[in-house]
Amino acid sequence: MNPFDLTWGSLADWVAAVAAALGAGLSIAALRHALAANHTAEQTRLDAQRTAAATEARERARDATDRDRERRTLAGSVAAWWAADREEAGRRYVVVVSNQSPTSAVFSDVDVTVSGWRGATHLIHMNILPPGKFFVEQGMEAGQPRWKRIPLPVLPEDVLDPFTVASDRSIVQVEYTDGLGTRWRWTPRGGLTEVERVDAPVP
Repeated sequence: MNPFDLTWGSLADWVAAVAAALGAGLSIAALRHALAANHTAEQTRLDAQRTAAATEARERARDATDRDRERRTLAGSVAAWWAADREEAGRRYVVVVSNQSPTSAVFSDVDVTVSGWRGATHLIHMNILPPGKFFVEQGMEAGQPRWKRIPLPVLPEDVLDPFTVASDRSIVQVEYTDGLGTRWRWTPRGGLTEVERVDAPVP
């Protein structure tokens, strides 16, 4: 058979078939490319979501750490120590309770356990501890220690030197509640620790 004897119709059919095959191949290639692009875009979206979630988690953790540090810094504003004035006769021995909060925070239910003369312990309780320094005096009556009941503010003329090496007078423990209802405890050995959160009573 002479190839030149092919009719134009049969040649056109062959050309159309080849074109269709090429078109199908291109379509398949384009589909594969589109699927790959979609997969890449989806992977990029998932990676972005994971990165955003990880960043948010780190920020939340950092914020929580900052809040805890601020809470502990605020709670650390409360302190207590033994002190005495400089009078030779009738010297006053006192316990100073201090609130040096930089935010003027007020603490409540303050309990200061002290050890004094002959190891006797005493509990100083304050319903409210506003900013400032206050002292409770330990006096003597009939040869026994007797404590003043009402804390008094430390005035500029009150020269009260803190005891730094006294072995017979010490602060055993300090407990108090901050403005958020968290109970704190300080001891010489344990330092500052969070005890519990005091929930407000339900009306």
